[in-house]
Amino acid sequence: MVKILNLNIWNYTNFEERKPKIIKFIKKHDPDIVVLQEVRDDAKFNKKGDHQAKQLNAELNFPYTSYYSVTDKRKERPEKYDQFCIEGSAVLSKFKILNVEKKKLAKHPEDRYTCGNLHLRVKAEKVLDLIVVHFSNRDLFSLLHLIETMKYTREKKIRPIIVGDFNIKHPEYLSQMIYGDYTSSYDYKKYLSYPPANYTLDYVVIPKEFKFKSLKCLGKGLSDHMALLAEVKL
Repeated sequence: MVKILNLNIWNYTNFEERKPKIIKFIKKHDPDIVVLQEVRDDAKFNKKGDHQAKQLNAELNFPYTSYYSVTDKRKERPEKYDQFCIEGSAVLSKFKILNVEKKKLAKHPEDRYTCGNLHLRVKAEKVLDLIVVHFSNRDLFSLLHLIETMKYTREKKIRPIIVGDFNIKHPEYLSQMIYGDYTSSYDYKKYLSYPPANYTLDYVVIPKEFKFKSLKCLGKGLSDHMALLAEVKL
């Protein structure tokens, strides 16, 4: 079994106030793998390289980590960012990380955001593929990113656990697109992961041969998103 905690950490919005709460929450629930989105390396708030996941892990002490610096915010939104600011996804793991692949996703001509997947192979009770996602924030673009991600799994001949902020507001769309091969956390248990807009945006997707033992959506006040805590039988 593996216990996975997912949280979009909302970049540096009130981060100094939220950071101790996030650390306390992770320590309390003691996951095997922590998956984070909107992780920033931002010259306005930290020394270059000392990104938010690294700051959290200074207190959490997970032995294995990975960070994918997906997008340069200065290029993405030059009207808002005028100094070094990188955003991406991160993993903190008790299990050894055997391999890392970083995959940029195709960008629709009308999409201002750059997105990418972080694919890790970890040595749990069995070797496990994990893909961390943070898709673009419009339904069309997020669904195109999901299609591209599922195509990647077929090309790689892998059966991964896919975790993150999918930005898919309609859980039934996700369920239909993975039907028969994978199970969505929302199909296992209904929940609301983005309270500001009454949406579910965050999911854990597991291959049919794996089973959910438990799923919790919790952690109010940690971020604008809720955390997902999933126990998965491998």
